[in-house]
Amino acid sequence: MKRTLIGGLVIVAVIVAAPAGAGRLAAAGYPSSMVVLGGSDAVGYGSDPAHPYAVAPADSWATGTNTAVNSIYLRLLAVNPAIKAHNFNVAGGDGGIEALAGQVDRALNLEPKPQLVLVQVSGDIRCDGQDEGRVTPFGTDVSNALGRLSKGLPDARILLVSSWGSISSYLTYLRGLPTGARLKHAGKGPCQLVLSPTGAVEASHAAYIEKFIRAYDGQLASVCKQFPNCHYDGGAAARWGVTAEDISLDQEHLTSQGQAKLAAIEWAAMAGFVKGL
Repeated sequence: MKRTLIGGLVIVAVIVAAPAGAGRLAAAGYPSSMVVLGGSDAVGYGSDPAHPYAVAPADSWATGTNTAVNSIYLRLLAVNPAIKAHNFNVAGGDGGIEALAGQVDRALNLEPKPQLVLVQVSGDIRCDGQDEGRVTPFGTDVSNALGRLSKGLPDARILLVSSWGSISSYLTYLRGLPTGARLKHAGKGPCQLVLSPTGAVEASHAAYIEKFIRAYDGQLASVCKQFPNCHYDGGAAARWGVTAEDISLDQEHLTSQGQAKLAAIEWAAMAGFVKGL
């Protein structure tokens, strides 16, 4: 997949409840193990300014141990010490839908079994005239993945999370960059938000990309309805107004500050859905 300049196009988070009879966990509602599936944002790629083109798992919004990020894992650790060291991360790559099935396999084979599963997966926007035909298959693939998780972890509660960062805030960020920095990802194709050689931000290209980001988010909302224990976040992450401090040097990933903000957004989205939060 060719990533757009909006990082983490589609995020899917799966929250797995305790097995029946889990006693303390069932009462408290806090998981004692977790895993994240997905792409490069889930492993903190680009978040460390000293190593801007490397993964930094400690900065992961989901499973990281950097206290400045205050990941979902650290927030859970504060209320349930039993989760200590059970913060598995099987993510990596570009987060495309093609990798999801294999990551589900790995998640289902973990010990202890994950009681919280976060999945961050990107929709495939290529601007090649075939984008319309990819939206429904994306939903089918996500549905299949959630079906396998539901079967392998039959007491699962599922939270689907929208794409991170509003397009309008990202365009504001781009316009605030020096022309040379904007030209880093410039081109003439419809997937390029910045035109070459002028460095201008092209609104029509942004509108095209936003259309398909929303289409993929729509698939998440629709797929979620297939599963009784599923909940869609209603666009919480997609409404996030990202700023320059949130975006890494490559203009496609999150800094540690951005990872921290995403962790806070997802933690809030879990409240009222996961018992005890």
